[in-house]
Amino acid sequence: MISRRKVQILSERSPVMFMNAKQEMSTIEAADFLNVSRPFIVKEITEGRLPHRMVGAHRRIVYEDLMAYASKMRERQKAALQSMADNARELGLDY
Repeated sequence: MISRRKVQILSERSPVMFMNAKQEMSTIEAADFLNVSRPFIVKEITEGRLPHRMVGAHRRIVYEDLMAYASKMRERQKAALQSMADNARELGLDY
């Protein structure tokens, strides 16, 4: 099923990219996709938070795994922002 947001993007004639869920990305491509640094991606891989496989000396990340990681990352960000808002409210710092 297509979400409203996807329909909106298509109706705005925004660029769309189709990608095979099993497509593999390099650490540089993954970093660009998530808008983070390559060392951050390598750290997440090293600490076991981002699945990968080795191809020779190169790390490859399956697109499907990267999307799952991105979703978890957004949830952690939302939780952190909510916690900050709750703390500010408790301290009487409402805006």
